[in-house]
Amino acid sequence: MAPYQKPVFVIVPGGAQTPSHYAYLQHLLLSEGYGVLSALLPTIGTGAKVTIEDDTEYIRSRMLLPILDIQKHNIIIISHSYSGIPASAAARGLSKADRAADGKDTSVLGQIFIAAILARGGDGKDVVATFGGQLPPHIQVDENGNLIKCDDPKPPLFHDVPSVLADTAVLSCMNQSLTAFRSPCPEATWHTEAFKGCCAYIRTVNDQAVPYEVQNMMIEVTGQEWITRDIETGHSPQLAAPDRLSGIIIEIAKQLEAI
Repeated sequence: MAPYQKPVFVIVPGGAQTPSHYAYLQHLLLSEGYGVLSALLPTIGTGAKVTIEDDTEYIRSRMLLPILDIQKHNIIIISHSYSGIPASAAARGLSKADRAADGKDTSVLGQIFIAAILARGGDGKDVVATFGGQLPPHIQVDENGNLIKCDDPKPPLFHDVPSVLADTAVLSCMNQSLTAFRSPCPEATWHTEAFKGCCAYIRTVNDQAVPYEVQNMMIEVTGQEWITRDIETGHSPQLAAPDRLSGIIIEIAKQLEAI
């Protein structure tokens, strides 16, 4: 029997954020013996007509399958904010049961969502529709540049992050393709039988981008059973309280590994 190996965390950045925003969280998880991978999504940092489906395919083909099929490691997906949509869709057919049916030994053990958008998808609706047809007030649209912008990201994203770190986090933000928000959302997997009991949601209690009440409403509307945890931060707990967040993630990971 092969020696036990901890799963690899695949961290999919939220909108406007990049792998650098998760660097210290990655360090903490690596220090606890977990592999970690993160990457810049195709829709970030471009005004090209790149869709949310392009993000989904990238996550699947360049972030999940190489770890599962080439490196032969199990995975736990961590998604944040916008990335909850493409990351969950990318996991289709990669659950433990699905992979076992295909004769595969590795799989996506579970999904952890941090203040994430829970759109079921597959119905032709886009990200804007999930917000009731209106984007949040901190998001601006540049039609000419085909970009989603946040001219002042500190209040909604980093209001509780230490000042110097918040400033550099803002400096590290990137605009996102408007097409990503106006293209149909792919169907998620958090509601499927294959991932029943294997999905967790970490609610950010003091969130000014995706308010706590909205997070609770999204969870309730799914009609699914979730592993839930709260963290007393704003929208970016990986910067505001990374030690606490890593502890919650590892606690959930152990629970997912035991399923």
